[in-house]
Amino acid sequence: MKKLSMIFCLIIAVPFMLCSCFKEEVASVSLSKTELTLTVGDSAVIEASVLPENAENKGIEWTTSDSNIVTVSDGTVKAKAEGNAVVTAKAENGEKKSCNVTVKNKEINSITLSDSTVSVKAGKKIQLTAKVQPVDAPTDGLKWVSSDEEIAVVNSEGFVTGVKQGVVNIICKSDNGKEASCTVTVKADNSNKANNTKESSNPSEQGTTVTNQKPQSSSAEEHKSDFIFYDSSVRKLTQSEISNLTDEQAQEAINEIYARNGYVFKDADLKAYFSSKSWYAPDPNFSTSDLNPIESYNVALLSQYR
Repeated sequence: MKKLSMIFCLIIAVPFMLCSCFKEEVASVSLSKTELTLTVGDSAVIEASVLPENAENKGIEWTTSDSNIVTVSDGTVKAKAEGNAVVTAKAENGEKKSCNVTVKNKEINSITLSDSTVSVKAGKKIQLTAKVQPVDAPTDGLKWVSSDEEIAVVNSEGFVTGVKQGVVNIICKSDNGKEASCTVTVKADNSNKANNTKESSNPSEQGTTVTNQKPQSSSAEEHKSDFIFYDSSVRKLTQSEISNLTDEQAQEAINEIYARNGYVFKDADLKAYFSSKSWYAPDPNFSTSDLNPIESYNVALLSQYR
């Protein structure tokens, strides 16, 4: 009877003993990718597998060498900033495998300039601005060049200075070869004509007044209701007073500055609107260089909010 009991116990124990014999630790970890290149904002999945297949404790812990460059969760890698990082998958017994991740900045797909054609008087400045697609692509590498610096020169911020009468192309280029250009006509500076404009020599950031070539300030004073900022030709606007403007209001304020100087609008509705104002005097020879320093400052400031 005792022998039968021992045999019965052995029969029950053997399966458990056999199972325990076949339980193994993780011998190696492998990844679906060991080299990965991403663009900022993109993500990718790395799959991890362990050997042997019947290993115990197959759980994997994912880590990154630099969470400022990439993050990782359950094998999903997200690119945060340009640079290099190492993503590692580690089993519970310490076996691990790594993937080298390279993150590149977004590349510029296209460039658009604020103007395609513009004019400036010799000795005067205008500014061109560049917009890129995608909008979050870095613009540090944009370069501005002039096709003929004897006619006009341009600096790294897009400010174009007329040198002498003629036509020139101002080109904005990206590091990856995308570019856009603006045709700039430089007009002669007829400074011998009657000049009843006297500008303050050093306009300060606030409270500066300028008497314009046209009696615009008095006209604006008489027609305050026609303007968002009736005195924007003689006073520098502040960030606080324009920060609550809508895009449309900011553009309207810019249009009013141009209208004071006789800009001939191409849009039929704008042309009809300003032509109905007694103070508006169209000037076919208008140039952005006709704007006084305060008006140029206000246009640049308002452009940030349109």
